[in-house]
Amino acid sequence: MTQQLWNSDTLEGLGRGSRVWFRSGARNWEQATLQSISKTTCTVAFDSENGQGAGKTIEANISDVLPANPPLLEQVPDLTTLSFLNEPSILHSLHQRYIGDSIYTHAGPVLIAVNPFKRVDLYTPEHVQRYVNRPAAGTNSSGYEPHIFLTADKAYKQMVANNASQSILITGESGAGKTETTKFVMKYLAGLAGGTGMEDRVLETNPILEAFGNSKTIHNNNSSRFGKLIEIYFNRSHAICGALIQTYLLEKSRVVHQLPGERSYHIFYQLCRGATAEERVDCLLPDSLEDFAYLSQSGCTEIKGVDDSAEFLHVKDAMNAVGITSERQRSIYRVLSAVLWLGNVNFEAIGDTDAVQVAQGASEQALGFAASLLGIPEEALAAALTTRKMAVGGENITKELSLDVAIENRDALAKAVYEAQFRWLVNQINAALASGRASATTSLCILDIYGFECFQENSFEQLCINYANERLQQQFAAHLFKLEQQVYEEDGVDWAHVEFADNQECVDMIEARPPAGVGLLSLLDEECMFPKGSDSSWAAKLRHTLSRHPRFSFNPKVPGDAFTLHHYAGPVAYSAERFLDKNRDALSPDLVQVLMAASVELVVAIAGEMTKGQERSRAQTVGARFRDQLKDLMSRLDETELHFVRCIKPNGQQKAASFDAALALHQLRCCGVLEVARIARAGYPTRYLHAEFAERYKLLLPEGPAGQKEESALEICHRLLEHFGVGSEFHQVGRTKVFFRAGVLGQLEDRATRVVRSVLMLQSNWRMVVKRRAFLRARAAATTLQSAWRGREARIYVGELRRQHAAATTIQAAVRAKVAREEYLRSRAAVVAIQMGWRRCQFQKRASLLDNALKISAAKRAEEEAKLAAEQAAIDAAQHAEQESYDALKAEFGVDGAQVREILVQWRDHGSEFDKYLAWAAAGGAAAAATAHAAQIAELQSQMQDYSEMRAYVDQLEEEANELREENMALMEARAAALTNGKSNPGVIAVIASAGAMPLLNDTTDIPTSARSEDTVSIMSYSDSESAVTPSTAGQQALRRSRANGVGGIRAGLASASPAVSFGRAGPAGAVAALNAEMEKKSALFDDDAAFIAEVHQGISSAPTMDPHVEIERLLYKFKGWTKDFKGRIKATQVSLKKHAASVSPLGSQGNGFFSSPRASAGAVGAAGPQQGVPESDKKNCSLEKVCDCGK
Repeated sequence: MTQQLWNSDTLEGLGRGSRVWFRSGARNWEQATLQSISKTTCTVAFDSENGQGAGKTIEANISDVLPANPPLLEQVPDLTTLSFLNEPSILHSLHQRYIGDSIYTHAGPVLIAVNPFKRVDLYTPEHVQRYVNRPAAGTNSSGYEPHIFLTADKAYKQMVANNASQSILITGESGAGKTETTKFVMKYLAGLAGGTGMEDRVLETNPILEAFGNSKTIHNNNSSRFGKLIEIYFNRSHAICGALIQTYLLEKSRVVHQLPGERSYHIFYQLCRGATAEERVDCLLPDSLEDFAYLSQSGCTEIKGVDDSAEFLHVKDAMNAVGITSERQRSIYRVLSAVLWLGNVNFEAIGDTDAVQVAQGASEQALGFAASLLGIPEEALAAALTTRKMAVGGENITKELSLDVAIENRDALAKAVYEAQFRWLVNQINAALASGRASATTSLCILDIYGFECFQENSFEQLCINYANERLQQQFAAHLFKLEQQVYEEDGVDWAHVEFADNQECVDMIEARPPAGVGLLSLLDEECMFPKGSDSSWAAKLRHTLSRHPRFSFNPKVPGDAFTLHHYAGPVAYSAERFLDKNRDALSPDLVQVLMAASVELVVAIAGEMTKGQERSRAQTVGARFRDQLKDLMSRLDETELHFVRCIKPNGQQKAASFDAALALHQLRCCGVLEVARIARAGYPTRYLHAEFAERYKLLLPEGPAGQKEESALEICHRLLEHFGVGSEFHQVGRTKVFFRAGVLGQLEDRATRVVRSVLMLQSNWRMVVKRRAFLRARAAATTLQSAWRGREARIYVGELRRQHAAATTIQAAVRAKVAREEYLRSRAAVVAIQMGWRRCQFQKRASLLDNALKISAAKRAEEEAKLAAEQAAIDAAQHAEQESYDALKAEFGVDGAQVREILVQWRDHGSEFDKYLAWAAAGGAAAAATAHAAQIAELQSQMQDYSEMRAYVDQLEEEANELREENMALMEARAAALTNGKSNPGVIAVIASAGAMPLLNDTTDIPTSARSEDTVSIMSYSDSESAVTPSTAGQQALRRSRANGVGGIRAGLASASPAVSFGRAGPAGAVAALNAEMEKKSALFDDDAAFIAEVHQGISSAPTMDPHVEIERLLYKFKGWTKDFKGRIKATQVSLKKHAASVSPLGSQGNGFFSSPRASAGAVGAAGPQQGVPESDKKNCSLEKVCDCGK
């Protein structure tokens, strides 16, 4: 095979069906399947929902396509084991592991930690114990997943095993999780090597350093704005005995200025929100932190999910743990408040001059608060801020400062005070952790430093940060080369021809000093030495001096002082503005002198720190000092064994489960992970133990001759390499391993994959045949067992169904009964409501009929009254005429009117008997008349006796009628109760019970006939045609008598108008007989009706349209009405019988009556003259011409 066939990261050696990566954008890659390939182009098919290579097919430039690793290697824990170490393959592997919450991945000696932005279950005590129990260094630890605990455990156990100091370098950009990773390392070491109590103090330094050195930025809510090296010391027992913290390049400019959406350092907000009422008064804090100009300028004062007041309590506890007293804590808070009040001090011009003074009002108050908190005079502070003392020619003069200079002076003081307090605080922590440092034998350093930065505007701070990353990357590359060299030497591999490229050119461009050369920092220091040096002049010198340097460039067509440095991670454009001021970091000596004279001990100590800084500034610039710090740091790290941790931020929104491939790729370049791949590609990144390589690929070799002895693993390796024509320039066989160049195993892996796939297919089919046969046998046996079992289950099931059916029947019966009862109760309620409505309607109808009847009755009464009035008038006229007749009779005959009236009354009452008497007298004479009269008297006495017996009989009839009525009532009620008992209907019972309150149907007195017939309801097919005996009026009786007796108009006028019962021709006995007949007939009718209703109710007779309960109610109504009417007629008959008995009593009882004695009667008759029996021939001689109507 040719060398080009095995060239790394090319498509040579790949064929149709191989997986590749296609570049779809500047930083975007898509996976596809290779269809065909030529010298300059290739055809690829993208993946789709239907499968790999089933999507769109395009023709691409071969330079935009890279080979992809087989699926077997997609989620390997170490990226250097990938066959193809290109960018998309590395990104894809990290992404796949990130999705599965495997946030840690190895890249050779480097641990990659991807920030999950959520809590993951990787830090439990079980995880800690697993790595604590890991075997000591030097033993195989390949069975352990990558983890920060594994890196910390390796460092500690190598320190113990080799008695050599270790270092863990944690880098990454803001928001990648460096601070949290550092905490996990410290916690693991504290748990692994604790026991002295010092580990607690070491851990408590984290809250303090985070509060004073971390802030919220656009990219990170808890961004470290300084670098720190934590050196933990261990004694001979390998327990923690002390620690030392070194800080680098605090971003003090954040104290006075923040970008929109960012915050200053956490401690300011924690103090303003968490201070007690006493502390607020002592620190002169306002009600709202937004009253401070330094804190409100960015518009952001809170962090979502963070409680600043609770964090302030943690800071207090941490200070107590490291030995900072309460009095010193009070002084720290007061200095912080003074820094904030300085930001509220503004200036105003004095007249038309450039001189300024502190503005009146709020600025003067703020100045007073700041001076009081710092313990210095207010006037001295105001003078130091607005003027500057200078020594000229041996004399001290005071120079007035302009407005811009005064503001810069104020901000410089605030920054210097905060930075000095931060250094003082770190020194206090180091003093608390230095107690056991003398007994230390080894140490473990943890470096937490900012990662590579590239913003839209990059200034002096970014240059220093990127310079530090260049130095760390240089050391990183040298360390990797050293490790690779060590591996090759141990396995006897020739590595002389392996070349590694580093970033020495870029480092030299920044830090070179004469006579070796002139670097960027040297030119900056040189320009700072000139009093009139400026940023523009320095930028011009840069362009002139470094114009031909390969790592330096600028655009001459673009105005300004911008320039570009080409770092290992990519080009960064810088602006030269304010480089000189930041490099000088000058502070007015007047301000330092004012602070030195303060009355507060902490302020004096801070001023001492500032004095040291000023002395260093005169000796060295910030850039030169930082360069020396880096040099010392590199020297310290070179003395230790290094362990690298690279933190990656997966997205810029700080969201969980979101992976931005372009952002991740940029960070991989910046943190050197791709450099690891580059170094690996330059050497032999793919390595297999002899046995592993032979075991994996020997199936690709043809079978040897029969009887050949078994080959060793090394011999199989040589045969494989020869079989596939892998040249010596692409591999080396060491003592224990086979080393390959990157991508060499691609073809071997493809063939192995196809062979394995075919073997798996054969094995699968054979296993299918075996399993199917076993399955068929098992199924036949199972069918028999299942049949028997199902029969048993069916029988059990049927028995259960029967039991359930019986239970269900009982339940259903109960439910139906319940439903029926509920339906019945609803129906009864409905019936009651309907009945109430019907009764209300009937009552309203009857009320209307009653009103009409009353009106008709009133009309009748009026008519009768008129008739009576007319009759009375006629009577009065008759009486008047009678009186005139009496007067005429008295005048002619001398007869008194009273006598005439008495005769007329007697005539009215006994006229018929007198007529008989006259007839008898005319027939037999006086003797016959007397005999007839005596017989008549005897007859009258007999009649009187009969009438007395009749009265007794009528009374008895009345009593019997009453008893019969009561018996019938009891019988009807008993029959009604019998009909309603048993299967009784409460609704019908209620209806019958309420019957007594309803008006009687027969009680229709004074109601018109049409109305009565309209409301009458018949309970059967029969109708009662009987009617009560209506008493005759007195007027009718008198009229009959007048006709019978022939009295004429006078008798009619003298008739009585009082009502009485007329017995008619049958007499009183006939009236009583009629009542008795009516009672018998009515009783028979009621009995028949009740018996028929009972038969219908019992089902004997059929009447579909009849309701027995309602009909018995109607029958009861009718019975009560008839008994009431019948009782009234019995009483009327009794009264009439008594009157009739009185009227037919013996003549002797009349006293002075007309028939007092036969003689008197006869004499009276004789005296009266001719009577009715007078012949017609004698009428002309009648003396009673005016009295009688005989014609005479």
